This record gives sequence, structure tokens and C-alpha cells, in this order.
Amino acid sequence: MNILTKLPDGLLNLKANELHQMLNDHTLIHLQGIIDRPLFISLLQHGNETTGWEALKVFLNNYIGKLPRSLIIYFGNLEAARYNLRLLDGQPDFNRCWPGQYQIKNETAMQLAKITQAVQSMNPFASIDIHNNTGRNPHYAGINKLTPQFINLASLFSDTIIHFTSPDGIQSGAFASFCPSVTIECGMTGTADGLEQTITFLNNLIHLPNLNDVPGVAEHQEVLNIFSTVKIKPDIPFTIAEETPNAQFVIEKDLDRHNFHMLPKGTPFGYLVQGYQEMPLIVTDQIGQDITDHYFDIQNQSVILKQNVMPAMITQSERAIKLDCLCYLMRPFKREHKSEQFLRKTS
Repeated sequence: MNILTKLPDGLLNLKANELHQMLNDHTLIHLQGIIDRPLFISLLQHGNETTGWEALKVFLNNYIGKLPRSLIIYFGNLEAARYNLRLLDGQPDFNRCWPGQYQIKNETAMQLAKITQAVQSMNPFASIDIHNNTGRNPHYAGINKLTPQFINLASLFSDTIIHFTSPDGIQSGAFASFCPSVTIECGMTGTADGLEQTITFLNNLIHLPNLNDVPGVAEHQEVLNIFSTVKIKPDIPFTIAEETPNAQFVIEKDLDRHNFHMLPKGTPFGYLVQGYQEMPLIVTDQIGQDITDHYFDIQNQSVILKQNVMPAMITQSERAIKLDCLCYLMRPFKREHKSEQFLRKTS
């Protein structure tokens, strides 16, 4: 495990696709601040999601030599970043290999288990994992626990908060057992508004003495729950917007415009090419059960919703769909399902 105690000379001048020139995958940099208890920041777990690094460069340039709080910076898949790819062919997804419910046995998982143990021993103040989306979404924060500190941390980034407990093996889930953690989704890579929002978030967070009482966070804060994942079956050839010779399923053009909107029953997600009848989608709940029949149907070759639902993270990238999923399905938490911890402020 490679832990540096200062920034290498010239590092802040590099773009994400140049970081491999100075750093290896899984490098940690521990920078001392006025407050010892560190903030953990995870970057580039997916090599083409670069807003985190661009924001951190601006942030660090503002605080060189005078950090209000110590930082531990984790640099993820720099080899994939070199080629502006989510991950390289044959690589596991780094953000599915952290310690979780299931024991993954590969080199990446073993390295991330060591990092988790090392960071836990440093008693982090909070953990931030910075990502981008490949489809149109509002900027939002994802949490794995419904407790006040998690809600407060997420609210510093966005009023749009989602709660999720799958997929397994994600960084924020691994760290949620020992510190408040959040995944922030900063929109599509390269957008100015995502960069500015991330910088503002870091600037606000670094000065906080604690996460028990954050100004502007109210008890009525809305939280959305991701309850299922929508994938395209691996044996179903698909395309987006228009038919190709081998496609069996065609995804609707601009489907990602529906992200974070409640869709009515009957909304089409795409259509089957004439001659094919097999349901191309598979929907699984958070414990892996197949619930496809509850949410999708085929009518006159169209694949449509069977009930009202809100999608998130619909992507228009064929590569992202194959590597991960088409989207997630969400619903608002009903008040009676919210924990008492969530509804009251800490003392």
C-alpha cells in the first residue's frame, strides 16, 4: 500500500489522464491540516469520471500550506483514466470491490480491504466518493444509512438525496460502518456546474467542526430510496435510438430525460425488433430477487412500465450499460418508514 505524506511536485498541474505519470492505482496521499481528524476523499474509481480531480485541484490550490483539516486522498483507477475509460478490458469495477456482504477474492479487493483497514485506524471525520454520470441527472448525493450525520453530510452537496444499500462492494458502503459517508454525483464529466458545486461542497465541509448540526438542513428533508436495478440481459443485443442489423432491443432515444421524474404506467423504455418477443430487461431488488414482471411488460413490441415509478441514472452509453446497468428505480421514503434517528436532530 502506497501512502504519501505530501503532494508530488507538479501533481496539481496534471490532468486526470496524466496522473499515471506520477502515481499508481490505489495511491493514498495523507496531508496534514490544522484539525488532525482527516476527511477521506475518493477519486477516479472510474477513470472517465474526472470532476473530482478537477475540483480537488482548485480546492487544494486554495489551501496550500494551510489546510483547515487533514485529508486522505485516494486515487483509484489511474490506468483507466489514462485512456479516459471507466475501466480497462479485463479489470474489475473498483467500486464493486470494497469490503461488503460478499467476499470478493481478487487483487483489487485485497488492496481495497487493506486501505479500508488503514483508513479506519485513522478515525476519519467523513468519507466522500466523487463520481460523474453518463446520462442526464440532477446533481445528487447517495447515502447508505438514514442517520442524521449521513443526511447532514449529503445535504451539504444537494437537496436531492438517495438512499441505497446495493450494489455490494462500494466505497461509501464499506466506510459507512465507521464514519459518515456519501457518494456525490456531479452530473456529466466536464460540466462547469458540477465542478463548481463540488468545490463549494468541499469548501463548506472542510470548515465544519462536526456533522451534528448543519445550517439549512431540516427534518422534512426528502430522501429517495433506490429499491431495484434494471439491466439488459447479457444475451440480448441492443442499440440506442435506432435499429442495427444485429439488435433485438432498441432503447428509446433520450431516455435519460426521464431521470428523477415520476413516470406513469405505460411509459415506453424501448421496443423489440420485429420477430423477437423475449423480455430484454431484468429487474432485481436489493437482495437479488427477480422482480421484472412487477415493473415491465411487452405490448405491441414496446417494453413499457407496468406501474408508476421514478428512474435514476439512466445512461445513453452502451459501454456503461454493458459494464453496469441501464438504470435504477426509486421511490420516496414514506414518513412512517423513516427512522426516528432521521426525524430528530442529534443533541
